[in-house]
Amino acid sequence: MRLTDIPSVSSVLNRMESLSKLSENPKSLVSFPDVLEKEWNRSKSQEILPTTISNAKTEGISLPFPEGVGSKIPVSFPTDSKSKPNDILGTIESIAKSQGMDPNLVKAMVKAESGFKPNAVSPKGAMGLMQLMPETAESLGVNDPFNPEENIGGGVKFLKGLMKEFKDPEKAIAAYNAGPGAVKRYKGIPPYEETQKYVNKVKRYYKDFSS
Repeated sequence: MRLTDIPSVSSVLNRMESLSKLSENPKSLVSFPDVLEKEWNRSKSQEILPTTISNAKTEGISLPFPEGVGSKIPVSFPTDSKSKPNDILGTIESIAKSQGMDPNLVKAMVKAESGFKPNAVSPKGAMGLMQLMPETAESLGVNDPFNPEENIGGGVKFLKGLMKEFKDPEKAIAAYNAGPGAVKRYKGIPPYEETQKYVNKVKRYYKDFSS
């Protein structure tokens, strides 16, 4: 009887022959780290992105992770990444100063209105950084409310007009939120909870930007 006729010996010899062939071609040898890397890359390539994203009037879509590790961290898919916060702050500085307005007040207004989101849209239809209503934007000559320069330019112009009319920053801020008619009717900040909170919020943000 030959050794190769013994099943266990034959299996070992076949395995040795297979390993010998693999060693002749190093490229066929795959290390465990390589396997992990390939699996990681494969899983990344198969990540599911949202199939639809709302129009340019929406800042973005947030999707939660599946239950488990990181399930409380939202994933954001912004629709417009062209305008960076620093760019917006610079635009506010420039436009506010050109119109003789306090840049810190405008920054506070923008933060209160939209949180510095150029494509923000309210349920009532107010648009952009300074949340201009369609008719207000049209009357101010704003063709694209989602363009930061146009929106801030129109919003600052409107706020400047309110400041001249009421000669009181708090009344002007309230009028920006509730409308000039409401401020005139109540001869001051209207007794609307939303407007009163808005005025206090702007004052708080103004203090932050001025410090």
